[in-house]
Amino acid sequence: MSQPTIFDSEVPLPDEGLIRREKTLLGFTDRYARVHDQLRLLLNVGALSDWNRKYHGSKLGICDLVAEQYPLVIFHGDVGTGKTATAECIANCLVAEARSSDSMLFKLSNRVRGSGMVGEMGTLITDAFRKVTVAAGKSRRAILIIDEGDSLATAEAVDVTDFAK
Repeated sequence: MSQPTIFDSEVPLPDEGLIRREKTLLGFTDRYARVHDQLRLLLNVGALSDWNRKYHGSKLGICDLVAEQYPLVIFHGDVGTGKTATAECIANCLVAEARSSDSMLFKLSNRVRGSGMVGEMGTLITDAFRKVTVAAGKSRRAILIIDEGDSLATAEAVDVTDFAK
């Protein structure tokens, strides 16, 4: 039996195809404008720390709170509303704005749930995070999209219940 593929896609960013897709998403420009500053803040914590040190003598505690946050974004909404496409295009825009040419976008496959063997899904997800971390290294950017993340949690709960029987 073949090993499940961990990623549906691995796309070097910025990507021309995502730029074209962005133009087809209704309301994308407005949605991007609403989240842009928050995302830049999460992704550039070092710059925030420098600003705090320079202008406030590192006295603004809120900067420490921001620095402790994971750069995690959760999109929610009905099926088919463009959450995944929006996430991919936002990632592409952020990388293009940063003028970073060595970034990667990874889209986690729903097949990461595995074939039902105990612990298999956890191992596959760990492998996915390891591959993304290695791809990012110390100086590059890597973005991981976990589409239908709720289905992974549901699958894990079912696995645990089945194992306990």
